[in-house]
Amino acid sequence: MVVGKCLVRLRLNGTRSLKDKRRIIQSVLVRVCREFGVACAEVGENDAWGRAVLGLACVSNDGGHARDVLRRVILWIEGNIDGEVLSSEIELIA
Repeated sequence: MVVGKCLVRLRLNGTRSLKDKRRIIQSVLVRVCREFGVACAEVGENDAWGRAVLGLACVSNDGGHARDVLRRVILWIEGNIDGEVLSSEIELIA
């Protein structure tokens, strides 16, 4: 069993309050979980309007598959938020 974990740091455009940010992030998290079958949560920058850190996890029997799924999630996030991915880190735990 391999667990792939990923941290994605985001900059969000157009958020004027924490309520705006949470609405956007919650929508992204629900869609990512449904589309890719990964566990996900906001894990940092909770009180910053324009920034967020998302944590993602994927369990697989193949490390390459876990890495590919997490890379596809990052690309999906880049294409579906009003903002940008500042950085992402993928780590595999065997």
